[in-house]
This record gives sequence, C-alpha cells and structure tokens, in this order.
Amino acid sequence: MNRDEYLRTLEAVEEETAKLLSDRSRIDLRLMQLKTTAESLRALLGIEGLDVKIDSIIGALGITDAIREVLASSKIPMSPSVIKSELVNRGVELAEYANPAAVIHNTLTRLEKQGEVVRVQNPAGQTVAYSLVKNVARRRALGGFEA
Repeated sequence: MNRDEYLRTLEAVEEETAKLLSDRSRIDLRLMQLKTTAESLRALLGIEGLDVKIDSIIGALGITDAIREVLASSKIPMSPSVIKSELVNRGVELAEYANPAAVIHNTLTRLEKQGEVVRVQNPAGQTVAYSLVKNVARRRALGGFEA
C-alpha cells in the first residue's frame, strides 16, 4: 500500500469509529430512557422493586459509558459532584473504587482529550462543569479528537 491508501484507510477507520461512538451514545441514552420509563410505570402500577434485567444491563455499563449517559441525558453542563450524585441515583456501583471522585475526574479529562466532552470554565479559568459533545462525528471531522 502506498501513503494515499494508508490515508484513505485511516480516514475510513476514523469515520467508522465516530459512527460507532455516536451509535453507542444513542443506544445507551435510549436504554436509560427506557429504564426511567419502566421505573415510572412500575410506580404507577404499584409494583415494588426494580426490573433485574434492565438494571443489570445499565449496571453493566463501565464508568466511562455511565458518565457519557449521565451527560447525554442532561440539557445543561454538569459538575463532577453532580455527575457523581446522578451515577449513584442511577444505581452505578461506585463502592468498588477507592476514590470515586478521582475516577470521575480522570474519566472526564480523558473524554475531553478524546473530544467527547467539553469543559465549561468560569472567568477565573476554573473548571465548573462538563458537557457531552452531541455530534461526535462532526467533532472528529473538525479535528477535535486526538490520535
């Protein structure tokens, strides 16, 4: 293969990766919406307990995917402490981490470097919140992702 063929292959790989990330975000968000709907319906029907099947699927998300889902479901940027609270509210088990706050901060930093989230800062330059980049494919096309 020559350089042009490698470049075309690289471009195709990056495009497919962006599409898959977008698909994963869309699917994970829909799973969270369905879980919320199921919980509401159970409450209306007076059915106690949680649906083990739905919760096990959501609980199986890794911390990175869980953080993506929390951010994807929010219309406003979220601080790391609010993200942590929302993870707990959604049943994400943080007890397995010695320092959950550090894990969340490190994950947000990594997602920012990958172009999946943006940091919101106050005028003093302090980070106050994070927001999910909604169109990952567009962000990649604009060069927002690092290699």
